[in-house]
Amino acid sequence: MNADVSAFTLVKTTTIESLNIQYEEYEHLTTGARHIHLASDNNENVFMVALRTVPTDSTGVAHILEHTSLCGSKRFPVRDPFFMMIRRSLNTFMNAFTSSDWTAYPFASQNKKDFNNLLEVYLDAVFFARLDPLDFSQEGHRLEFEEPTNPESDLVYKGVVFNEMKGAMSSISSQLWQAVGESLFPDTTYGVNSGGEPENITDLSYEQLQEFYQTHYHPDNATFVTFGDISAKEHQFKIQEFALRHFAP
Repeated sequence: MNADVSAFTLVKTTTIESLNIQYEEYEHLTTGARHIHLASDNNENVFMVALRTVPTDSTGVAHILEHTSLCGSKRFPVRDPFFMMIRRSLNTFMNAFTSSDWTAYPFASQNKKDFNNLLEVYLDAVFFARLDPLDFSQEGHRLEFEEPTNPESDLVYKGVVFNEMKGAMSSISSQLWQAVGESLFPDTTYGVNSGGEPENITDLSYEQLQEFYQTHYHPDNATFVTFGDISAKEHQFKIQEFALRHFAP
């Protein structure tokens, strides 16, 4: 374990007495990835990997990538491992989020074996996503007959994110929030809809999704955050073994 853990160097440590935790910040020597560990005697262990994702348009590329990355990976090439684990694991929390300039993949569990299982699935999903074209069509956008059994019916756009954002952007408050962002922050990532505008989502190509993944989903663009009574060294051994050792500087 020592050889792998030595891949990280301690940058900063401080005690936060009001929360009864020890803040520890590390840097991965090879890739520059950050690891923030909040050491506690709490057995509710938490893991999150967050990446800076800065879309330049409203096609929802970061949002669709968040969904598609969880549809199977190199070590777990099964359909929808994320929802399988939600149903079968002992997790107390599992999710993924896309914001204006970051994407995060957090989970929590009180069972150490379950925690380590989820850690392997999450690391593989983020850094070795399969990104199957059919999953892109499912999560992003595709054309279907309005009446599935009637080939004479009109073609309509469908997709998990497409439908989600149709609902999200149907509210007046969402439209107002987006308009304010466009006015205050033109020509920046804060002026576009990171979740995706339904009218723009259909412009996103599979190749653009792949390019965004290659550009943004690299350890040098990642921050790992852990909390609980599992030590930083133990986390770092797993992170190194199942993800970071495969990447060059």
